[in-house]
Amino acid sequence: MDTQLGTVASIISWILAGAIAGWAASLLLRMQRQGCLINIAIGIAGAFVGGIIKQLFFPYFSIGFSFLDTLISAIIGSVVLLIVAELVLPGRQLGTRRQERRRRRRGG
Repeated sequence: MDTQLGTVASIISWILAGAIAGWAASLLLRMQRQGCLINIAIGIAGAFVGGIIKQLFFPYFSIGFSFLDTLISAIIGSVVLLIVAELVLPGRQLGTRRQERRRRRRGG
């Protein structure tokens, strides 16, 4: 029973960290996201990318708090993932920038 509860808690923490990381990455890049599910997917994929980046370039860096350490890696990975996706698929695949929307409303 404890193993199942630990697995469920682990999955919930991955989803929560993914949602926060995806949301934070979209804020940092000033991108308008399509919704929570896309933020979660980008955040989870970003956590994977961030973990690889951390292991390659900063193997001994740790804040001391496991969730916070994972969250920072996931945010960095999500930002890298969004930048690479924008370079590979330029345009509106990642949403519109908030500033561009304002310009369109003003007519300029």
